[in-house]
Amino acid sequence: MEAQMDESDMAFADGHPFMEVFGTPGRTKILAAFVSERGRDITISYVAQLAGVARSTVYKHLEDLEQLGVVEKTREMGQSTYYTLNDDNDLAHELYRLEGITLKAREEHN
Repeated sequence: MEAQMDESDMAFADGHPFMEVFGTPGRTKILAAFVSERGRDITISYVAQLAGVARSTVYKHLEDLEQLGVVEKTREMGQSTYYTLNDDNDLAHELYRLEGITLKAREEHN
């Protein structure tokens, strides 16, 4: 049986830079949606649909992803705001590259 940790206990991973980028499964799914649609500007509703998360989850993480420079606002049309993966951002570029490496490794092991 695994020991319970209280809030004062912090694992190494809690402060790791990966947590700032990936954070929660929801954020990871949102990043995956943006990477899969690289080069296209997409709405929050479409991000939510691709990621399989609620729109509120996208809103919750979008500001952090913008501050990291991974995602950028591209335009507004009526009530919709469009965003895209920021190709000029090193982190966004590495996420796209990581997707390719992961897909290649998956193919080699199947």
